[in-house]
Amino acid sequence: MNPHIKLKTPHGTIAPTPEQLASQIAVSARFGWHGFNGWLPNPDPILRKMGRHIEAYRELLRDPLVGGQVRRRKAAVARLQWRLDGDDVSQNVRDTVQAAFDDLDIFNLIKDMLNATLFGYQPLEIVWRRNTLWLPEKIIAKPQEWFGFNEDGAMYFIENGLYNEKLPEYKFLCPKQEASYDNPYGFGDLGLVFWAVTFKRAGLKFWAEFTQKYGGAWLIGKEPRSNTQKDTDLLLDALEALSGNSVGVIPNDSSVEIHEATGKSASVDAYDKLIRYCRSEINIALLWQDQTTEANTNHASASVGLEVTDDIRDSDSRVVEATFNQLIDWICELNFGDVPRPKFVLHEMEEYGSTELSQRDLNLHQIGARFSNDYFKRAYGLRDEDLLPSEMQPENVDFAEHDVVQAFDNEVSGSLNVDLTSELVGSLKNGTTPKKVLNQLAKSYPKQDDEILRNELARLIFLADLAGRLEVQQELTE
Repeated sequence: MNPHIKLKTPHGTIAPTPEQLASQIAVSARFGWHGFNGWLPNPDPILRKMGRHIEAYRELLRDPLVGGQVRRRKAAVARLQWRLDGDDVSQNVRDTVQAAFDDLDIFNLIKDMLNATLFGYQPLEIVWRRNTLWLPEKIIAKPQEWFGFNEDGAMYFIENGLYNEKLPEYKFLCPKQEASYDNPYGFGDLGLVFWAVTFKRAGLKFWAEFTQKYGGAWLIGKEPRSNTQKDTDLLLDALEALSGNSVGVIPNDSSVEIHEATGKSASVDAYDKLIRYCRSEINIALLWQDQTTEANTNHASASVGLEVTDDIRDSDSRVVEATFNQLIDWICELNFGDVPRPKFVLHEMEEYGSTELSQRDLNLHQIGARFSNDYFKRAYGLRDEDLLPSEMQPENVDFAEHDVVQAFDNEVSGSLNVDLTSELVGSLKNGTTPKKVLNQLAKSYPKQDDEILRNELARLIFLADLAGRLEVQQELTE
Protein backbone atom coordinates (compact mmCIF):
# COMPACT_ATOMS: atom_id res chain seq x y z
CA MET A 1 0.00 0.00 0.00
CA ASN A 2 1.28 3.48 -0.86
CA PRO A 3 2.08 5.21 2.48
CA HIS A 4 0.97 8.58 1.09
CA ILE A 5 -2.54 7.36 0.29
CA LYS A 6 -5.14 8.57 2.76
CA LEU A 7 -7.94 6.18 3.54
CA LYS A 8 -11.52 7.22 4.12
CA THR A 9 -13.92 5.59 6.52
CA PRO A 10 -17.53 4.77 5.53
CA HIS A 11 -18.60 7.96 7.33
CA GLY A 12 -16.33 10.14 5.21
CA THR A 13 -13.79 10.98 7.92
CA ILE A 14 -10.07 10.62 7.30
CA ALA A 15 -8.72 7.28 8.49
CA PRO A 16 -5.21 6.82 9.97
CA THR A 17 -2.25 6.52 7.64
CA PRO A 18 -0.53 3.12 7.29
CA GLU A 19 2.35 4.42 9.43
CA GLN A 20 -0.09 5.37 12.18
CA LEU A 21 -1.82 2.00 11.99
CA ALA A 22 1.52 0.17 12.38
CA SER A 23 2.89 2.28 15.26
CA GLN A 24 2.00 3.45 18.77
CA ILE A 25 0.66 6.94 19.34
CA ALA A 26 -0.13 6.95 23.07
CA VAL A 27 3.38 6.48 24.51
CA SER A 28 4.69 7.44 27.92
CA ALA A 29 7.21 9.96 26.57
CA ARG A 30 4.34 12.22 25.42
CA PHE A 31 3.10 12.43 29.01
CA GLY A 32 6.41 13.31 30.58
CA TRP A 33 7.22 9.83 31.87
CA HIS A 34 10.79 10.00 30.62
CA GLY A 35 13.09 7.25 31.81
CA PHE A 36 16.69 7.51 32.97
CA ASN A 37 18.94 6.66 30.01
CA GLY A 38 16.29 4.39 28.56
CA TRP A 39 14.80 2.79 31.67
CA LEU A 40 11.85 3.92 33.77
CA PRO A 41 11.86 4.28 37.57
CA ASN A 42 9.71 1.90 39.54
CA PRO A 43 6.27 3.59 39.82
CA ASP A 44 5.45 1.90 43.15
CA PRO A 45 3.85 4.72 45.21
CA ILE A 46 5.24 3.53 48.58
CA LEU A 47 8.82 3.32 47.32
CA ARG A 48 8.54 6.70 45.60
CA LYS A 49 7.22 8.46 48.72
CA MET A 50 9.91 6.93 50.93
CA GLY A 51 12.66 7.51 48.36
CA ARG A 52 13.81 3.89 48.74
CA HIS A 53 14.50 0.95 46.48
CA ILE A 54 12.65 -2.30 46.40
CA GLU A 55 14.91 -3.86 49.04
CA ALA A 56 12.67 -2.07 51.57
CA TYR A 57 10.10 -4.80 50.92
CA ARG A 58 12.68 -7.51 51.61
CA GLU A 59 12.75 -6.43 55.25
CA LEU A 60 9.06 -7.35 55.55
CA LEU A 61 9.92 -11.04 55.12
CA ARG A 62 11.45 -10.98 58.61
CA ASP A 63 8.01 -10.41 60.10
CA PRO A 64 6.84 -13.78 61.51
CA LEU A 65 3.35 -13.55 60.02
CA VAL A 66 4.48 -12.36 56.58
CA GLY A 67 7.35 -14.85 56.44
CA GLY A 68 5.08 -17.72 57.44
CA GLN A 69 2.38 -16.87 54.91
CA VAL A 70 4.95 -16.45 52.13
CA ARG A 71 6.47 -19.85 52.87
CA ARG A 72 3.00 -21.34 52.87
CA ARG A 73 2.23 -19.90 49.44
CA LYS A 74 5.53 -21.08 47.97
CA ALA A 75 5.17 -24.56 49.46
CA ALA A 76 1.68 -24.91 47.94
CA VAL A 77 3.21 -24.58 44.45
CA ALA A 78 6.56 -26.28 45.09
CA ARG A 79 4.86 -29.49 46.25
CA LEU A 80 3.15 -29.95 42.87
CA GLN A 81 4.43 -32.50 40.37
CA TRP A 82 5.67 -31.35 36.96
CA ARG A 83 5.64 -32.93 33.53
CA LEU A 84 6.34 -32.06 29.89
CA ASP A 85 3.25 -32.12 27.64
CA GLY A 86 2.99 -32.12 23.85
CA ASP A 87 2.09 -35.01 21.52
CA ASP A 88 3.65 -33.54 18.38
CA VAL A 89 7.13 -33.05 19.91
CA SER A 90 9.94 -35.18 18.50
CA GLN A 91 11.57 -37.59 20.94
CA ASN A 92 14.96 -35.93 20.48
CA VAL A 93 13.63 -32.53 21.53
CA ARG A 94 11.65 -33.98 24.43
CA ASP A 95 14.64 -35.95 25.73
CA THR A 96 16.89 -32.90 25.52
CA VAL A 97 14.50 -30.69 27.49
CA GLN A 98 13.83 -33.48 30.01
CA ALA A 99 17.57 -33.99 30.59
CA ALA A 100 18.12 -30.24 31.01
CA PHE A 101 15.34 -30.00 33.59
CA ASP A 102 16.54 -33.10 35.44
CA ASP A 103 19.89 -31.35 35.99
CA LEU A 104 18.23 -28.25 37.47
CA ASP A 105 17.04 -27.79 41.05
CA ILE A 106 13.40 -27.35 40.06
CA PHE A 107 12.17 -27.21 43.66
CA ASN A 108 14.28 -24.19 44.62
CA LEU A 109 13.85 -22.57 41.22
CA ILE A 110 10.09 -22.58 41.71
CA LYS A 111 10.53 -20.78 45.03
CA ASP A 112 12.85 -18.21 43.41
CA MET A 113 10.38 -17.58 40.59
CA LEU A 114 7.58 -17.02 43.09
CA ASN A 115 9.44 -13.98 44.42
CA ALA A 116 7.84 -12.28 41.43
CA THR A 117 4.48 -12.51 43.20
CA LEU A 118 5.99 -10.72 46.21
CA PHE A 119 8.10 -8.01 44.55
CA GLY A 120 6.39 -7.79 41.16
CA TYR A 121 9.37 -9.21 39.24
CA GLN A 122 12.35 -11.51 39.79
CA PRO A 123 15.38 -11.49 37.45
CA LEU A 124 17.00 -14.91 36.97
CA GLU A 125 20.39 -15.13 35.25
CA ILE A 126 21.10 -18.25 33.17
CA VAL A 127 24.60 -19.69 32.98
CA TRP A 128 24.72 -21.80 29.82
CA ARG A 129 27.13 -24.63 29.06
CA ARG A 130 27.85 -26.23 25.72
CA ASN A 131 28.99 -29.75 25.03
CA THR A 132 27.18 -30.75 21.87
CA LEU A 133 24.14 -28.63 22.83
CA TRP A 134 23.52 -25.36 24.63
CA LEU A 135 21.90 -26.25 27.96
CA PRO A 136 21.38 -24.25 31.18
CA GLU A 137 23.96 -25.19 33.81
CA LYS A 138 22.72 -22.85 36.57
CA ILE A 139 19.88 -20.38 37.00
CA ILE A 140 20.55 -17.80 39.71
CA ALA A 141 18.08 -15.33 41.25
CA LYS A 142 19.52 -11.80 41.32
CA PRO A 143 18.48 -8.77 43.47
CA GLN A 144 15.59 -6.84 41.97
CA GLU A 145 17.14 -3.44 42.67
CA TRP A 146 19.94 -4.13 40.18
CA PHE A 147 17.52 -4.00 37.25
CA GLY A 148 15.10 -1.63 35.57
CA PHE A 149 12.73 -1.71 32.60
CA ASN A 150 11.96 0.58 29.71
CA GLU A 151 8.46 1.38 28.45
CA ASP A 152 8.55 -1.69 26.18
CA GLY A 153 9.29 -4.01 29.10
CA ALA A 154 12.93 -4.65 28.10
CA MET A 155 15.16 -5.19 31.14
CA TYR A 156 18.30 -3.14 31.88
CA PHE A 157 21.13 -3.78 34.30
CA ILE A 158 21.25 -0.58 36.36
CA GLU A 159 22.53 -1.58 39.85
CA ASN A 160 20.79 1.23 41.75
CA GLY A 161 21.11 3.60 38.81
CA LEU A 162 24.92 3.48 38.56
CA TYR A 163 24.98 1.57 35.26
CA ASN A 164 22.85 1.42 32.16
CA GLU A 165 23.37 -1.82 30.28
CA LYS A 166 20.77 -3.49 28.08
CA LEU A 167 20.82 -7.22 28.65
CA PRO A 168 21.67 -9.78 25.94
CA GLU A 169 19.17 -12.26 24.54
CA TYR A 170 18.73 -15.70 26.13
CA LYS A 171 20.52 -14.55 29.29
CA PHE A 172 17.85 -13.45 31.77
CA LEU A 173 14.46 -14.89 32.63
CA CYS A 174 12.19 -12.51 34.48
CA PRO A 175 8.84 -13.74 35.80
CA LYS A 176 6.41 -10.91 36.57
CA GLN A 177 3.04 -10.51 38.24
CA GLU A 178 0.48 -8.26 36.57
CA ALA A 179 3.02 -6.21 34.63
CA SER A 180 1.50 -3.56 32.37
CA TYR A 181 2.55 -0.85 29.96
CA ASP A 182 2.56 1.87 32.62
CA ASN A 183 4.14 -0.47 35.19
CA PRO A 184 6.59 -2.93 33.59
CA TYR A 185 7.90 -3.76 37.09
CA GLY A 186 4.77 -5.72 37.94
CA PHE A 187 2.56 -5.57 41.01
CA GLY A 188 4.05 -7.17 44.13
CA ASP A 189 1.95 -8.36 47.05
CA LEU A 190 4.47 -7.12 49.64
CA GLY A 191 3.45 -3.57 48.74
CA LEU A 192 -0.04 -4.41 49.99
CA VAL A 193 1.19 -5.32 53.47
CA PHE A 194 3.86 -2.64 54.03
CA TRP A 195 1.77 -0.32 56.20
CA ALA A 196 -0.01 -3.17 57.97
CA VAL A 197 3.36 -4.63 59.01
CA THR A 198 4.67 -1.20 60.00
CA PHE A 199 1.66 -0.43 62.21
CA LYS A 200 1.66 -3.95 63.68
CA ARG A 201 5.29 -3.60 64.69
CA ALA A 202 4.66 -0.18 66.19
CA GLY A 203 1.60 -1.49 68.03
CA LEU A 204 3.61 -4.38 69.47
CA LYS A 205 6.34 -1.99 70.60
CA PHE A 206 3.91 0.34 72.37
CA TRP A 207 2.03 -2.64 73.83
CA ALA A 208 5.25 -4.07 75.25
CA GLU A 209 6.12 -0.72 76.81
CA PHE A 210 2.58 -0.41 78.15
CA THR A 211 2.73 -3.90 79.64
CA GLN A 212 6.07 -3.20 81.26
CA LYS A 213 4.77 0.05 82.70
CA TYR A 214 1.30 -0.96 83.80
CA GLY A 215 1.34 -4.73 83.93
CA GLY A 216 3.09 -4.94 87.31
CA ALA A 217 2.76 -3.17 90.66
CA TRP A 218 4.21 0.29 91.30
CA LEU A 219 6.53 0.85 94.23
CA ILE A 220 5.96 4.28 95.74
CA GLY A 221 8.60 5.55 98.14
CA LYS A 222 7.85 8.26 100.66
CA GLU A 223 10.56 10.44 102.24
CA PRO A 224 10.74 13.44 104.53
CA ARG A 225 10.80 16.88 102.92
CA SER A 226 14.13 17.50 104.58
CA ASN A 227 15.85 14.90 102.31
CA THR A 228 18.38 16.20 99.86
CA GLN A 229 18.56 15.27 96.19
CA LYS A 230 21.27 12.80 97.07
CA ASP A 231 18.94 11.15 99.59
CA THR A 232 16.19 11.00 96.93
CA ASP A 233 18.55 9.37 94.43
CA LEU A 234 19.59 6.80 96.99
CA LEU A 235 15.95 5.98 97.69
CA LEU A 236 15.20 5.57 93.96
CA ASP A 237 18.19 3.25 93.60
CA ALA A 238 16.93 1.21 96.52
CA LEU A 239 13.42 0.97 95.03
CA GLU A 240 14.87 -0.12 91.69
CA ALA A 241 16.86 -2.84 93.41
CA LEU A 242 13.76 -3.86 95.32
CA SER A 243 11.74 -4.07 92.09
CA GLY A 244 14.36 -6.09 90.24
CA ASN A 245 15.64 -8.33 93.00
CA SER A 246 12.89 -8.24 95.64
CA VAL A 247 15.61 -7.01 98.03
CA GLY A 248 16.34 -3.39 98.81
CA VAL A 249 17.56 -0.93 101.47
CA ILE A 250 15.86 2.40 102.19
CA PRO A 251 16.37 5.05 104.92
CA ASN A 252 14.62 4.22 108.21
CA ASP A 253 12.56 7.37 108.03
CA SER A 254 11.23 6.48 104.52
CA SER A 255 8.36 4.19 103.60
CA VAL A 256 7.26 2.11 100.59
CA GLU A 257 3.77 1.49 99.28
CA ILE A 258 2.63 -0.89 96.51
CA HIS A 259 0.03 0.46 94.08
CA GLU A 260 -1.69 -1.80 91.54
CA ALA A 261 -2.44 -0.39 88.06
CA THR A 262 -6.19 -0.49 87.46
CA GLY A 263 -8.63 0.86 84.88
CA LYS A 264 -6.31 0.24 81.91
CA SER A 265 -8.37 -2.46 80.18
CA ALA A 266 -9.58 -0.02 77.52
CA SER A 267 -5.98 0.78 76.54
CA VAL A 268 -5.08 -2.90 76.37
CA ASP A 269 -8.11 -3.58 74.16
CA ALA A 270 -7.09 -0.78 71.77
CA TYR A 271 -3.65 -2.33 71.18
CA ASP A 272 -5.18 -5.76 70.75
CA LYS A 273 -7.70 -4.51 68.16
CA LEU A 274 -4.97 -2.68 66.23
CA ILE A 275 -2.74 -5.73 66.00
CA ARG A 276 -5.63 -8.03 65.09
CA TYR A 277 -6.68 -5.65 62.33
CA CYS A 278 -3.14 -5.54 60.93
CA ARG A 279 -2.90 -9.33 61.03
CA SER A 280 -6.19 -9.61 59.20
CA GLU A 281 -5.03 -7.21 56.47
CA ILE A 282 -1.81 -9.20 55.99
CA ASN A 283 -3.70 -12.49 55.74
CA ILE A 284 -6.14 -11.09 53.20
CA ALA A 285 -3.35 -9.58 51.07
CA LEU A 286 -1.18 -12.69 51.02
CA LEU A 287 -3.76 -15.51 51.20
CA TRP A 288 -6.95 -13.79 49.95
CA GLN A 289 -8.72 -14.81 53.15
CA ASP A 290 -8.56 -14.48 56.92
CA GLN A 291 -10.08 -17.75 58.07
CA THR A 292 -7.30 -20.21 58.74
CA THR A 293 -5.17 -18.29 61.25
CA GLU A 294 -7.61 -16.80 63.72
CA ALA A 295 -8.40 -18.43 67.07
CA ASN A 296 -12.18 -18.15 66.68
CA THR A 297 -12.25 -19.91 63.30
CA ASN A 298 -14.53 -22.93 63.07
CA HIS A 299 -13.84 -25.99 60.93
CA ALA A 300 -16.17 -24.96 58.11
CA SER A 301 -14.71 -21.49 57.66
CA ALA A 302 -11.16 -22.87 57.86
CA SER A 303 -11.99 -25.32 55.07
CA VAL A 304 -13.23 -22.44 52.91
CA GLY A 305 -9.98 -20.64 53.62
CA LEU A 306 -7.97 -23.58 52.35
CA GLU A 307 -10.02 -23.66 49.14
CA VAL A 308 -9.25 -19.99 48.49
CA THR A 309 -5.56 -20.78 48.95
CA ASP A 310 -5.90 -23.25 46.06
CA ASP A 311 -6.93 -20.32 43.86
CA ILE A 312 -3.75 -18.46 44.78
CA ARG A 313 -1.71 -21.61 44.17
CA ASP A 314 -3.15 -21.92 40.67
CA SER A 315 -2.47 -18.25 39.96
CA ASP A 316 1.12 -18.53 41.22
CA SER A 317 1.56 -21.72 39.19
CA ARG A 318 0.84 -19.83 35.99
CA VAL A 319 3.80 -17.52 36.71
CA VAL A 320 6.11 -20.52 37.16
CA GLU A 321 4.83 -22.37 34.10
CA ALA A 322 5.23 -19.31 31.86
CA THR A 323 8.83 -18.84 33.02
CA PHE A 324 9.84 -22.47 32.48
CA ASN A 325 8.14 -22.48 29.07
CA GLN A 326 10.19 -19.41 28.13
CA LEU A 327 13.30 -21.39 29.09
CA ILE A 328 12.12 -24.33 26.95
CA ASP A 329 11.62 -21.96 24.00
CA TRP A 330 15.21 -20.72 24.35
CA ILE A 331 16.64 -24.24 24.62
CA CYS A 332 14.83 -25.20 21.43
CA GLU A 333 15.77 -22.01 19.57
CA LEU A 334 19.47 -22.38 20.42
CA ASN A 335 19.65 -26.06 19.51
CA PHE A 336 16.85 -27.04 17.12
CA GLY A 337 15.38 -23.90 15.59
CA ASP A 338 11.67 -23.59 14.91
CA VAL A 339 10.34 -26.97 16.02
CA PRO A 340 7.34 -28.09 18.11
CA ARG A 341 8.21 -27.72 21.80
CA PRO A 342 7.01 -29.45 24.94
CA LYS A 343 5.11 -27.48 27.56
CA PHE A 344 6.00 -27.41 31.25
CA VAL A 345 2.91 -28.17 33.34
CA LEU A 346 2.43 -28.30 37.12
CA HIS A 347 -0.19 -30.71 38.40
CA GLU A 348 -1.43 -32.44 41.52
CA MET A 349 0.03 -35.82 42.34
CA GLU A 350 -2.43 -38.55 41.39
CA GLU A 351 -4.08 -40.03 44.45
CA TYR A 352 -3.25 -43.72 44.27
CA GLY A 353 -2.39 -46.20 46.95
CA SER A 354 0.81 -48.17 46.38
CA THR A 355 -1.13 -51.28 45.32
CA GLU A 356 -3.46 -49.36 43.01
CA LEU A 357 -0.56 -47.44 41.47
CA SER A 358 1.48 -50.57 40.78
CA GLN A 359 -1.56 -52.32 39.26
CA ARG A 360 -2.28 -49.31 37.06
CA ASP A 361 1.34 -49.19 35.88
CA LEU A 362 1.31 -52.94 35.21
CA ASN A 363 -1.82 -52.61 33.07
CA LEU A 364 -0.32 -49.70 31.13
CA HIS A 365 2.89 -51.65 30.61
CA GLN A 366 0.95 -54.60 29.22
CA ILE A 367 -0.60 -52.39 26.55
CA GLY A 368 2.66 -50.78 25.48
CA ALA A 369 3.49 -48.00 27.92
CA ARG A 370 7.12 -47.64 29.01
CA PHE A 371 8.25 -45.57 32.02
CA SER A 372 11.50 -43.76 32.74
CA ASN A 373 13.66 -44.18 35.82
CA ASP A 374 12.70 -40.64 36.83
CA TYR A 375 9.06 -41.69 36.94
CA PHE A 376 9.80 -44.68 39.15
CA LYS A 377 11.81 -42.50 41.55
CA ARG A 378 8.99 -39.97 41.83
CA ALA A 379 6.16 -42.50 42.04
CA TYR A 380 7.69 -45.10 44.35
CA GLY A 381 10.35 -43.17 46.28
CA LEU A 382 13.27 -45.12 44.80
CA ARG A 383 16.86 -43.94 44.64
CA ASP A 384 19.32 -43.87 41.73
CA GLU A 385 21.17 -46.95 42.96
CA ASP A 386 17.90 -48.91 43.04
CA LEU A 387 17.42 -48.72 39.26
CA LEU A 388 19.48 -49.89 36.30
CA PRO A 389 21.03 -47.24 34.04
CA SER A 390 18.94 -46.55 30.96
CA GLU A 391 21.45 -48.20 28.62
CA MET A 392 21.08 -51.49 30.55
CA GLN A 393 17.29 -51.53 30.33
CA PRO A 394 15.51 -53.60 27.66
CA GLU A 395 14.57 -51.80 24.50
CA ASN A 396 11.02 -50.52 24.12
CA VAL A 397 8.72 -52.87 22.26
CA ASP A 398 6.85 -51.46 19.29
CA PHE A 399 3.22 -52.63 19.43
CA ALA A 400 1.18 -52.97 16.31
CA GLU A 401 -2.53 -52.33 16.52
CA HIS A 402 -3.39 -56.04 16.78
CA ASP A 403 -0.71 -56.52 19.49
CA VAL A 404 -2.24 -53.71 21.53
CA VAL A 405 -5.67 -55.30 21.31
CA GLN A 406 -4.36 -58.75 22.13
CA ALA A 407 -2.35 -57.50 25.16
CA PHE A 408 -5.31 -55.55 26.44
CA ASP A 409 -7.69 -58.48 26.09
CA ASN A 410 -5.25 -60.67 28.01
CA GLU A 411 -5.53 -58.31 30.99
CA VAL A 412 -9.12 -57.08 30.79
CA SER A 413 -12.07 -59.40 30.46
CA GLY A 414 -14.04 -58.15 27.48
CA SER A 415 -17.04 -59.75 25.87
CA LEU A 416 -15.76 -59.17 22.31
CA ASN A 417 -13.42 -61.46 20.43
CA VAL A 418 -10.05 -60.12 19.32
CA ASP A 419 -10.86 -59.98 15.60
CA LEU A 420 -14.02 -57.91 16.09
CA THR A 421 -12.21 -55.66 18.56
CA SER A 422 -9.43 -55.01 16.02
CA GLU A 423 -11.99 -54.28 13.29
CA LEU A 424 -13.91 -51.78 15.43
CA VAL A 425 -10.72 -50.10 16.68
CA GLY A 426 -9.66 -49.65 13.06
CA SER A 427 -13.04 -48.13 12.23
CA LEU A 428 -12.71 -45.61 15.06
CA LYS A 429 -9.20 -44.69 13.93
CA ASN A 430 -10.49 -44.10 10.40
CA GLY A 431 -13.10 -41.63 11.61
CA THR A 432 -16.18 -43.75 12.21
CA THR A 433 -18.36 -42.09 14.85
CA PRO A 434 -18.83 -43.80 18.23
CA LYS A 435 -22.59 -43.90 17.55
CA LYS A 436 -22.12 -46.03 14.44
CA VAL A 437 -19.71 -48.34 16.30
CA LEU A 438 -22.27 -48.72 19.08
CA ASN A 439 -24.92 -49.68 16.51
CA GLN A 440 -22.54 -52.25 15.05
CA LEU A 441 -21.98 -53.68 18.51
CA ALA A 442 -25.73 -53.92 19.06
CA LYS A 443 -26.15 -55.81 15.76
CA SER A 444 -23.32 -58.20 16.57
CA TYR A 445 -24.63 -58.86 20.09
CA PRO A 446 -28.40 -58.25 20.00
CA LYS A 447 -29.01 -60.00 23.31
CA GLN A 448 -26.29 -58.14 25.20
CA ASP A 449 -27.18 -55.61 27.92
CA ASP A 450 -26.99 -51.95 26.85
CA GLU A 451 -24.72 -51.02 29.77
CA ILE A 452 -22.21 -53.70 28.79
CA LEU A 453 -22.22 -52.49 25.18
CA ARG A 454 -21.55 -48.91 26.31
CA ASN A 455 -18.65 -50.13 28.44
CA GLU A 456 -17.26 -52.01 25.46
CA LEU A 457 -17.55 -48.86 23.35
CA ALA A 458 -15.57 -46.90 25.93
CA ARG A 459 -12.91 -49.62 25.87
CA LEU A 460 -12.73 -49.50 22.08
CA ILE A 461 -12.34 -45.71 22.05
CA PHE A 462 -9.51 -46.02 24.57
CA LEU A 463 -7.77 -48.69 22.46
CA ALA A 464 -8.13 -46.62 19.27
CA ASP A 465 -6.58 -43.59 20.96
CA LEU A 466 -3.77 -45.67 22.42
CA ALA A 467 -2.97 -47.39 19.13
CA GLY A 468 -2.85 -44.01 17.38
CA ARG A 469 -0.44 -42.59 19.96
CA LEU A 470 1.86 -45.61 19.67
CA GLU A 471 1.94 -45.29 15.89
CA VAL A 472 2.89 -41.60 16.12
CA GLN A 473 5.61 -42.40 18.67
CA GLN A 474 7.00 -45.12 16.41
CA GLU A 475 7.09 -42.75 13.42
CA LEU A 476 8.94 -40.09 15.43
CA THR A 477 11.61 -42.51 16.61
CA GLU A 478 12.29 -43.99 13.16
